[in-house]
Amino acid sequence: MNYNFYLIDDDISVISILSKIIVNQNLGDVVGKDTTGENAVDEIVKLKPDIVIVDLLLPKIDGITLVSQLKPKFKDLPFIMISEVHAKDMVSKAYNSGIEFYINKPINVIEVINVVKRIDEKLKMKKVIDSFQSAFKSMQSLNEDQVMEISKIDRDPLSSAKEILSHLGVISDSGTKDILHIVEFILGFDDGIRKKVLDYRLSELYTYVSDKYEREKGEIVNEKTIEQRIRRTIGQALETIAEIGLDDYENMYFDRYANTLFEFREVRKEMEYLKRRSKEPGKINIKKFIAGLIIEMNK
Repeated sequence: MNYNFYLIDDDISVISILSKIIVNQNLGDVVGKDTTGENAVDEIVKLKPDIVIVDLLLPKIDGITLVSQLKPKFKDLPFIMISEVHAKDMVSKAYNSGIEFYINKPINVIEVINVVKRIDEKLKMKKVIDSFQSAFKSMQSLNEDQVMEISKIDRDPLSSAKEILSHLGVISDSGTKDILHIVEFILGFDDGIRKKVLDYRLSELYTYVSDKYEREKGEIVNEKTIEQRIRRTIGQALETIAEIGLDDYENMYFDRYANTLFEFREVRKEMEYLKRRSKEPGKINIKKFIAGLIIEMNK
């Protein structure tokens, strides 16, 4: 990893500790620092760091307000908040402002490394999804005969997929089987050609699963039923991950899946819905879930 960090904390010793961790653990470089928060917004706009670590309580401007000001300018900029405050309502408010992770003081080297690794995974996944979108746009101008065949996968990843879905509490859901069939299709189990989720409309994927049931088992399952089952299953998975986050923000499954399988803002909305602070639950993105599932399977 080689990221540029910007550090904000009113305790210079904390900045020093974080700087040493970042350099000594080969996480990247510190390109800027601030002890009040007063100049942080302008400097971050100028320096464009990859990751910002900010204290919750600052002399001039609190961390939540600072993040709220910066998030509209840098939608994809990851924020890590550090604080001695353990109150769940304050932590929840911090997440709602747009932070990615929350670290309690005193600073723990292992925790910092693990959080940066989680952000690294998220940023890598974003690059993959961006490449999917770019490839999809390029594919629109190509004929089918011009599409290059991708090599066969060298291992059966379904056991990994089932493990992930088990972590999300949906391994027994009816939609899980449908999701696994779509994964098989994307990974080329039928024809040996690996595909991209974004190359297909969801209706095409549902038709594939419907045809597979009829062809292999003589079952007649229409596309609408398949869509409803998949939506229910992914919706249940979203609820599960939100419940895990409410119980423990630092849970390994919450850290791992909240960003890769779902839009994190939708996870936060679901958490607020479960706490009855919002009338609107989080929304699911089926293509993101399937693309994220395939990425997670290959880690």
